Amino acid sequence: MVEKSDYGTRMDDVILESLKPQVEEIKKKLASGGSLSHEDIITLTLYTQGNHINHIDLRMDALDEKFNAISVSFEKLRADVSDKMSEFGVKLEKFRGDSSRMTAVIGSICAASIAIATVITNIFGR
Repeated sequence: MVEKSDYGTRMDDVILESLKPQVEEIKKKLASGGSLSHEDIITLTLYTQGNHINHIDLRMDALDEKFNAISVSFEKLRADVSDKMSEFGVKLEKFRGDSSRMTAVIGSICAASIAIATVITNIFGR
């Protein structure tokens, strides 16, 4: 993996810059119909591979940024879902509490109704 230095340059940029004068000479040699030496081929290979690595590294940086953005979005989504689940839990507990109270009220109404029915029955039964 290519590391960035403290100055924000890539190590392979330094290497590529040092190869540029030789690459320019090789281009001139080819343009004038000259042939490539073994050293020229190695220089061009190093230069093109360095360029290739730089481009891959730049793409990886872009992917890292996108991944970080997705990660932040996912964490926000997770927090939102967690908050909604907590809100739902609180509402469910309130409903359960209301349901218990409602059951007690219905029970009281039923007990009162039975008491009233019993009183009415006793009155009319005599």
